[in-house]
Amino acid sequence: MQTQTTQTLSADQAIAMARQNFQAGELEACAYLCDRILASLPEHVEALHLIGLARFRQGQMQQSLSHLRRALDLAPKNAALLANAVEIMRSAGHRQEAIELGKRAVAAAPNSAPALANLALAYYDCGEFDLSKDLHERALQLAPGHISSLNNLGSMARDEKNRPLAITYYRRVLELAPDNAETHNNLVTVLIEDEQLDLAQTELSRLLSKAPDNAEAHRNQGRIHLMYARLDAAETSFRRSIEINPALAQSHVGLSQVMLEKNHPDLALAAARKAVEIEPDSALCLHQMGLCHSNLSDEKLALDAYDKALAIDPAFSASIMGRGHLLMEMGDMASARDAFEQARDLDLDDLSPTMALCRLDKVKTPDDPLLAALEANLPRSENMAPQKRASFHFALGECYDALGRHDDAFGQYAMGARVKRSLLSYDADLYDRHVDQIIQTFTPEFIDHLRSAALPSAKPIFVLGMPRSGTTLTESILASHPQVHGAGELNDLQRIFGFDAQGKSKQFPETLKALSDEALSALARDYVDRLTAHAPDAAMITDKMPANFHMVGLIHALLPNARIVHIQRHPMDTCLSCFTRLFERSQHHSYDLEELGRAYDGYRRLMQHWRRVLPPTAFHELQYEALVADTEQEARNLLQYCGLDWDERCLDFHKSRRRVRTASLSQVRQPVYRGSIEKWRRYQDHLQPLHDIVEKWCGQTA
Repeated sequence: MQTQTTQTLSADQAIAMARQNFQAGELEACAYLCDRILASLPEHVEALHLIGLARFRQGQMQQSLSHLRRALDLAPKNAALLANAVEIMRSAGHRQEAIELGKRAVAAAPNSAPALANLALAYYDCGEFDLSKDLHERALQLAPGHISSLNNLGSMARDEKNRPLAITYYRRVLELAPDNAETHNNLVTVLIEDEQLDLAQTELSRLLSKAPDNAEAHRNQGRIHLMYARLDAAETSFRRSIEINPALAQSHVGLSQVMLEKNHPDLALAAARKAVEIEPDSALCLHQMGLCHSNLSDEKLALDAYDKALAIDPAFSASIMGRGHLLMEMGDMASARDAFEQARDLDLDDLSPTMALCRLDKVKTPDDPLLAALEANLPRSENMAPQKRASFHFALGECYDALGRHDDAFGQYAMGARVKRSLLSYDADLYDRHVDQIIQTFTPEFIDHLRSAALPSAKPIFVLGMPRSGTTLTESILASHPQVHGAGELNDLQRIFGFDAQGKSKQFPETLKALSDEALSALARDYVDRLTAHAPDAAMITDKMPANFHMVGLIHALLPNARIVHIQRHPMDTCLSCFTRLFERSQHHSYDLEELGRAYDGYRRLMQHWRRVLPPTAFHELQYEALVADTEQEARNLLQYCGLDWDERCLDFHKSRRRVRTASLSQVRQPVYRGSIEKWRRYQDHLQPLHDIVEKWCGQTA
């Protein structure tokens, strides 16, 4: 920074030195020299121009605009000044002023490709896409290698879903400028969107080898990891991107997505809020807020966030789909259908709306257009991104199942399960050992020890058992009682006590032994407080987390007045229903028949253990088949166990408009559904690996 000699420099020497400082990134030195020049020569156009650029680079927008406007008043036809002013006006949000300046720049230099390209960008910001495209093409006629126009035409092709053309433009840029990181990231992005993930990874690896500190590249790496369900790697990439550039809102969105997948919705919401703080008018950031609020069971805030995203971008299909799924869970099937159809019409190549419609409106005839739309995509299913491919096969399996084409259905379920299983790191041996450890830890003596830390709260009703065993139906009956609030599947108990349903945690049950009575009571109180927050005025609140069957001994010891309801169903029906369902997050054992059988055996062993070590009144057991056969009698028995008076509304559970977040949500909106009894026999020819494991107790309860 050379400022001490400015008094001996001429204006020309000072401006030359200021240019050098600007080009070297020494922006304050550049601004200092320009200020010294302007003190003597207040109408020095180049000094005004240069300090305006420096202040823009420093983020001082108002000072930048002030200097540039003064320069433009003095030199209204200066082509270079006009060109730079267009870009800065665009960045400041002064779109119409940018267009007027762009027109003046083109008039001053009609054969300047940069002037044409800058005006094209100004038109693009105002939604004048055809004018923008024409100007970029004129720029390329003058300068076929004009990188800005090639890059921007690529981005316009991407916006129009013409990904092959976008890729062509981006590759032309990289042939001319191999080190252009912006275009390289654009290429990676469109390859990701086109589901060419291997090629995207190859390009991204090249970019990172040249630019290891490129924040956008690390964000893209996180996106690829996320699409392969490599959650730890994705988190590392997004955090690295944020470390390099904390102001990159999309990286905070990516981190929020990872936290949701890891079942940490509070952390996900914090990351989404940071993204919105950085870009409050971003549809993507607001959409992520909606997802987080939805996962935290705050439907009003979720819908509000989706609506704000759609106010900014009415064609933002992710928020249209988000609203649709939330409305479906809330029982508003007509509005959900409208949302899914709107999203489908916006992008006919996106299968997500069609798959959602298949779930909402079961296929009823072989010529159903929803089925035809899915089957038309079978030839390209192998090239789909893995998560999408798994969803596709499960959706097609459901269609075939609804039509009674059970062999075809199982083939699709099996393909989807193989894809999903390839993305998971589930270890069946580890889970078996974890079950053994729970059984060995929860002796009668240890349970007696825990009782000294018990709380008297009678608010919780735990509804638990294997997934797909009838827990949703049971909770719906309870939640229809005026004294009961149905809170759905809550992760709170497991998070508080460090339990991992995949058996990876080193906390539960080992750490229980080291906790004092005060610490145990505090953890139990934390759980009750979180539960109460769902419905502060409710006498009782259900927690329908099926996997809480691992923690029955803990629940009974620390919350002895809580009700525990265990739902059991025929093992083969339970396991088939798990295998044919694509779970949102969890149930990693469900995608391989042998692993599924072993997991069921672990559940069976645990429930037998709880029967041995706990009093007969510790929990109420309900058989799904009996509940379906005589719903009223079983419901009366259930309410009596919970200390609740009989209420006829409990038989009208299907009329409730409470939100249901479960794979059974369509069935819960109907009267008692009997079609799943012994459904496994329709698939028995395909279930031998599973049947070999469970046949020894196939006719028994868990």
